[in-house]
Formats: sequence, C-alpha cells, structure tokens
Amino acid sequence: MESKNNWFYLALFWLINFCLGSFYAWSVYSSWLAEYYSAISNAVVTVSSLTFVFSVGTACNPISMVIAGFLTDRFGPRLVLFIGGGVTALGYFLMSISTDSTLLLLGYGICLGMGSGATVIATVTSAVKLFPKMRGLAGGSVGAFYGMGSVCLPPLANFMAENLGILTTLFYFSVACLIVIWGCAFLIRLPASRSMAARGASGDNLDCWQMMKTPRFYAMFVLFIVATLSPLMLFSQTVIIAQTQVGLGMSAAVLSISVLAFANTSARFVAGAISDKIGRANTLGLAVAVVLCGLVMLVFAKEGDAFLFYAGLVCVGACFGSSVGIFPGYTAEQFGAANASMNYGVMTLAFSISGIIGPNIVRACSEGGQYQKAYFIAIVISLFGLVAAFFCRRFEKRS
Repeated sequence: MESKNNWFYLALFWLINFCLGSFYAWSVYSSWLAEYYSAISNAVVTVSSLTFVFSVGTACNPISMVIAGFLTDRFGPRLVLFIGGGVTALGYFLMSISTDSTLLLLGYGICLGMGSGATVIATVTSAVKLFPKMRGLAGGSVGAFYGMGSVCLPPLANFMAENLGILTTLFYFSVACLIVIWGCAFLIRLPASRSMAARGASGDNLDCWQMMKTPRFYAMFVLFIVATLSPLMLFSQTVIIAQTQVGLGMSAAVLSISVLAFANTSARFVAGAISDKIGRANTLGLAVAVVLCGLVMLVFAKEGDAFLFYAGLVCVGACFGSSVGIFPGYTAEQFGAANASMNYGVMTLAFSISGIIGPNIVRACSEGGQYQKAYFIAIVISLFGLVAAFFCRRFEKRS
C-alpha cells in the first residue's frame, strides 16, 4: 500500500511540475509584453531591454529553493506547496496587470522566480526521498514533466496571446497555477516524520555547513554552473536569436523554444535513468561533451540553416535537462537523505549564478544579430565542466 501511495504522490508531483514549466515561456511573454509596453508608452521597448527580468527570476529561483528546502525537510512538502503555489499565481497576476517593466520585475522576477523555485524543490526532493533505490529516475521523471510543460505551454501561451491578448493569457495562467498546485497539495500527506526517519537511516547525513566543507561539494557546484550556463544563456532570448541569426519567422522561432524544451525534457528522464546505471559524474561529463557539440553547431549556423540551429539547441537542451534531472539524486546520494532538500537548495545557488551570467553574456556579446562571440565564450566555460566532472568522479563518495 505504501508503494502505491508513493507512486500516487509522484504522479501529483508530475502534474505540479508540468504546470511550473510555464516559467520557461519567458521568450513568448517578453516578445508580446515588449510590443504591448511599446504601444501604451509610445516608446520603443525591446525584448533585450527586458532580459534583466529573466536574470532576476532565475536568480531568485534557487534562492527560494534554499529556504523551501529547509522548510520541506522539517515540515514536509505540503506547506511549501501551498506557499509556493500562491506566490507563483500572484506572479502571473501581477504580470497580467503590468504596464511597464517595474511590475513585470515584481511579478516574473520576484514572485514567479521565488514561487516556482520553492514548489520545484518540494516536489523533486520529496520524490528522491520516496524512491531511494531509483533516485536518478525519480528526480529525473519529476524534472521531465517540468520540461514537458516548457515544451507544451510556450506554444499555448503564444496561441492564447494571439487570440485573447497577452494580459488575459497571463491572468488565465495565474488561475490555472493556483488550482493545480493547491489542488495537488491538498491531496499530499507526507509528514515531516519522513525526514526525521531519514535522519536516522545513515551515519553519513551531512547538513549544508558540513557539506560545504567537502571538496566534492565544490566540484559538483562548479559542474552545475557550467552545465546550466549555456542553456540559460539561450533560454532568455531563444526567439530573438532564431529570428536574427537564422532568419526564422515568428512561428518557427517560437518552435525553437519547444525544440530546446523537448531536448531538456527527454534528457531529464533518460539521463536520470542512465545515471542510476553508469554513475552521476560519468553521465554529467557526457552531458557537458554534448553541449560542446551543440555550441559548435550554433557557431556555424547561418541564415537559413534551421536544421543546424535546431540540432545545436537539442544538444544544449539535453545538457540542461541532464543536469537538473541528476543533481537532486546526486546531492542526496553524496550528502545523505536527511537534509537532501536543504542541501540541494544550496547546490542550486550554482543555477542562480549561471542564470545571472548566461543571459548577460548573450546580451553583451550580440552584434548585429550575430552571437558567435557569446557561443565561443560558452565553449571555453564548458571546457571547465569536463575538468569539474573529472574531480566529481575523483572526490565522490562511492555507493
């Protein structure tokens, strides 16, 4: 009966994360909102000028994970889901009444960034605790549904914005997030005693301060930065890059978000399962090698080279999906399950760093619709990821 309950909870986590995948429809939101702000202000507002909002959102995301991780370990995921779901819905509501970037920053950057981060940490780390023998698969599957949302929801948002307007679309997203997340939270009964029980299961459960004294933490932290930097660099401006570098129309450019997200989704599930077989560090090293191939493809993608461009996005998205799919289980495996939520929250500060650096690299290095300089910088940074993967393998605790 316990096993059936665990699978039921896992299914609820899948549904919640599918809804949260709307966070990565930013390229759609920013394109429509830039046009809307320009129209009502009689001044030109560009997508690029709104990039800082995405950076703030991705930076707040992991910060909230630290706080939510602490609460999840001690009170269970239900409380965190109610709080995170409410803040996420508030973020979309504020976006739906925004008239300039100030309220957009509060809605997307602060509320959506904090709310979605808190909700993700509660679901992913709880799934890892429920399936200790399949941590890679459990964490990866929850992440995969997050990715599925990022595949399906951007085209839906674009369709709704065309027919209903962007503000109405954002309001509907607010209502949908509140209903789905709170509805699932009501059904979840995972008391804090699970975390307390896990604390007595092993003598090698480290808290976040003990974790940060180990060399394997820093190797993993650097690897997490590198593996997520290039994808976040592209997530922020996928549509505009597709239009200016490759010359794609709006519909094909929006499709590029789904291509990136589909690779991201598939890799979360597949890489998580593979890592259960060949090891976390080996799988993450392979993911970094894949992103290097993708960046090289993007360097050579010229106007009209849609296939090469999409292929590069697949490689970049696969690296991102592999990282976020593997790291929850990897963290629990290396530092113990008792404080897994808090420890993974600290680990995701690496994600915050890459969320700040990545979008600003592409913003600073784009020249006349050309992004080769940004790609070359990302290639150099990714090479450090191979070194970090080597040290992860060297320092990691053997099962």
